[in-house]
Amino acid sequence: MKKTLITFALLLAVTALNAQTLIKAKFQKGDKAVYETVADVKINTPMGGGSESVKTTSRTNIAVQEATADGYVVEILTNGIKIEGSQAIAQQTGNMLNQYLNNVPMLIKTDANGKVKDLLNYTEVQTKASKFAMAFIDSLYNANPEMEKAMPKYKMAMGISNQLSKEAFIESVENSTFFHLFGKTIKSGDKENKDMQGIKTTVTYELTKEPNALNIAGQIKSNMTEDDVKAFVIDKMKQMGADESMTSQLEANWGRMKQMGMTKMDVNGTSATKLLDTGWATEYSTDVKTKMMGMDMTITSVTKLLEKSWK
Repeated sequence: MKKTLITFALLLAVTALNAQTLIKAKFQKGDKAVYETVADVKINTPMGGGSESVKTTSRTNIAVQEATADGYVVEILTNGIKIEGSQAIAQQTGNMLNQYLNNVPMLIKTDANGKVKDLLNYTEVQTKASKFAMAFIDSLYNANPEMEKAMPKYKMAMGISNQLSKEAFIESVENSTFFHLFGKTIKSGDKENKDMQGIKTTVTYELTKEPNALNIAGQIKSNMTEDDVKAFVIDKMKQMGADESMTSQLEANWGRMKQMGMTKMDVNGTSATKLLDTGWATEYSTDVKTKMMGMDMTITSVTKLLEKSWK
């Protein structure tokens, strides 16, 4: 009888691990949390170009202003951004949208599970982010006047302005926090096709339960075809203000680049998030290695809970 009970308990445990779990926020009005993120970027450039690195530190303040049966209204404020190391690498590899949003409160609306559905103060956010972006472009061109010949400043300004959409801001919130998990129903072994700032990846999940917490680990791997890679590069060029003549030049040289093995993108990495039963994260991190066009890049980001209002 004892052996049968043990066997039954093990079967229940295995069944529980394989059961799908709905990732859901259970916030309370007035909940507040402060997180610190430290991101390290290391890049090795092709053909003996050497290596560079940059370290970015920032804080994210999250406050629940409303909590109803229909969802939540949450203010998210990023501030205290500090950059150490190569400013050029920070500009080229970092999410510049996050820097434009420094000290800009974002008021988001979620559904009952915590999935972001709307940005309530979009006009205010867009105006402030646009001013920061234009100031950044001015400082960049003042420090590097030779850039004007390769890329006229007005074209870069137009390219960046086109990025300041409501959808882009919402994606930025999700990618820089744990909110991207809310609303997902997953179990260990599940795979999800995920777009990470234009890079197509497949994430394989592994879930482990702790008392009052859930650990969500992900194995990240790219699944981009050659056409996907080309489209990705062209899109990034356009975001920086490149015109049709510049992108046409890339397409004309694509065959040569392919012969040199520079048209593939390989992405491999891991992610890890610990969520309390209330939906609040105590820590989350990513470690991603990317190989593209002869360049090797590693981005490691670790976010930890510094302050909280709940017990």
